[in-house]
Amino acid sequence: MKPIVSVMKAAMMATLLCMITSCSGEGKLFEGAGDIGSPKLKGSFTYDEATQVYTLTGAGTNMWLQSDEFFMVWKKESGDFSLSARIAFEGEGVNAHRKLGLIIRETLAGESRYADVAVHGDGLTSLQYRDATGGETREVVAPTPGADHITLERAGRKILIKTGTGAYAQTPTGEIEIDLPDTCYIGLFVCSHEEDVLETARFSDVRYRP
Repeated sequence: MKPIVSVMKAAMMATLLCMITSCSGEGKLFEGAGDIGSPKLKGSFTYDEATQVYTLTGAGTNMWLQSDEFFMVWKKESGDFSLSARIAFEGEGVNAHRKLGLIIRETLAGESRYADVAVHGDGLTSLQYRDATGGETREVVAPTPGADHITLERAGRKILIKTGTGAYAQTPTGEIEIDLPDTCYIGLFVCSHEEDVLETARFSDVRYRP
């Protein structure tokens, strides 16, 4: 029988590991986390194993134009996938353009090619993307704002989003084709749209299917 102190120490280390690298009841889902670009304020995240909620806190001036600043929890993945989550901001926020969502990026550099499903503080819900490194960001606006259940899917060159209120949508609400390498970074993100402000977002019922 292991000493009680050793068991408690192991449990504390396991909890700390979850907070740093993220893990789920079925094993580690995400591999890493960090700021993208160079936000003035450092972001962070925790994972509550009991509720299976990821809580991300981050800053960043924007995710637009030729480069991005935000906080991301990520895993490196190859091929097609589907990633879903129920999402919510904490508090009323400072800037109406603060955003949270699900994302796929070629690299972790600020100017990387990417696509995401983003929900803004004012309810705007869209598929945002940059199809050339350092190029302009574009978007496809979803027909219904204020989504709280979102899905990001990759099928070959296609990126699809599904956005719903109160439940997961079964049909796409936005679609593009974009050239991305087979292996990319996918994950969760939050951006405050204010360099001196940290915003917090919660991601629950996170579902991943390769």
